[in-house]
Amino acid sequence: LDVQNMFLHGVLEEDVFMRQPPGYENKNTPHHICKLDKTLYGLKQAPRACYSRLSTQLHQLGFTPSKADTSLFFYHKGNTTIFVLVYVDDIIVASSSPAAITCLLRDLNSEFALKDLGDLHYFLGIEVKKNNDGILLSQEKYNVDILRRVGMEHCKPVSTPLSTSEKLTIEGGELLGIEDATNYRSIVGALQYLTLT
Repeated sequence: LDVQNMFLHGVLEEDVFMRQPPGYENKNTPHHICKLDKTLYGLKQAPRACYSRLSTQLHQLGFTPSKADTSLFFYHKGNTTIFVLVYVDDIIVASSSPAAITCLLRDLNSEFALKDLGDLHYFLGIEVKKNNDGILLSQEKYNVDILRRVGMEHCKPVSTPLSTSEKLTIEGGELLGIEDATNYRSIVGALQYLTLT
């Protein structure tokens, strides 16, 4: 699911003020400021306020937050189990009952503008493929994309990714042939994400 205009759904708990937006200034009171009731895109309080509103709604529907992962909520009653995973404005729903998903979507649609994106195929670098035994999670596409970014899509696999004869020093040496430190950090970050997931 995709929550449309997610950052416009958060209700602010603290006072936030802003200048009148360009094109909407009141000509009689041009120096007045606006007190926001709801969040806007770019507001640093927006993600927290939106998450709070969504988690409150899920709690009212009988969901329990996971103690291991704050973005995971679950519902279990009788033979029905539903898992809801929230990542910013994207939501994954998995359930033992298709009818339960329909009810959940109806209830959430009363508060949020949801777009059903259909079956899950790709999420945060993880491919999801259905098979007869269940689902298969794979990061093959993510791996290939990283290799393509560094121009190594045709490389041969080895047990040690570094040259064993290379002498590393603080002062010199190339970083995998990458002179751009920002690009290097980006690739290292992508590899760290890969190993963590």
